[in-house]
Amino acid sequence: MGTDAYFETGGLDELDTQIKLFELGVESFSPYASTGKVDMIIRTDTDKHVRYADIKVCTGRKEDQNVTWKLEISFFMNNKSFLILTFRIPAKDDDTLEKNRFIIDSESFLKIMKKEKVASKDNFWILTLPYSELQYINSKKKTSLKSKLLKSLHPHINKWDIIVKWARNT
Repeated sequence: MGTDAYFETGGLDELDTQIKLFELGVESFSPYASTGKVDMIIRTDTDKHVRYADIKVCTGRKEDQNVTWKLEISFFMNNKSFLILTFRIPAKDDDTLEKNRFIIDSESFLKIMKKEKVASKDNFWILTLPYSELQYINSKKKTSLKSKLLKSLHPHINKWDIIVKWARNT
């Protein structure tokens, strides 16, 4: 599979997310397939209370020297919700691409959008991050990130625990 093909696999990112949630013990289902708003719903059952949250998986597309996500603003509803922004970067050991994710709850995401003054256009947020900086996001070496947006999103890289904590009500 060519490198560009990795950036055209949005449906596979949703499937991979469901598999990962299942492995983590979080119940999920996808009643809204292809509506653009919610990709799946997760459910938790504690002390006779059932709670639901929405998940939106957004695949980053490599465009020139950047990775871009286009996120519909109408996703944000009254329900608890999580965003998963996926992207692929070269693996350290070989020439394959490794999948990474920013996993963030909608409240934190909205704070970041406001803090970083990310403008919306035609009811979409367009997030663009430099591909060269994303390649070093998992590096053990101290690298200085120039993108303010990337600095704000960095603490949310591959943080599945936010969803697990929600599911366990802690």
